[in-house]
Amino acid sequence: MNDSLRARKHADLLSVTGAAVAGLAAGAWLADAIHPVFLPMLIAGLLAHAVGMTARHRLDRKSGALPAVWQWLYGLCWIAIAAIPVLGAWLWFGGGRS
Repeated sequence: MNDSLRARKHADLLSVTGAAVAGLAAGAWLADAIHPVFLPMLIAGLLAHAVGMTARHRLDRKSGALPAVWQWLYGLCWIAIAAIPVLGAWLWFGGGRS
C-alpha cells in the first residue's frame, strides 16, 4: 500500500472517530431535548454513513485491490448497520424482559 493511501486512511479513521465521539457527547448532553427525534436522526445518520462509505469503497477499489482487512471491516460494518434495526425491533417488542 502506498504512503499516500495509508495517510488518507489514517486521516479518515481519525476524522470519523472524532465525529463519533463528539456526536456521542452531544447526544448525552442533549439526551432529553433530542429524544423525540432520536429515530429519524439514527436513520439519517446510518443512511448517510452507508452512502458515504459505499462511495468511498468504490473510489478506493478503482485505485486497485484493497487489503483483505479493509474488505473484512467493510463487511463487518454492513453487518453492524443491519443489526441495529434488528436489535431495535427486539427491544421494542420487549425482548429480554421477564
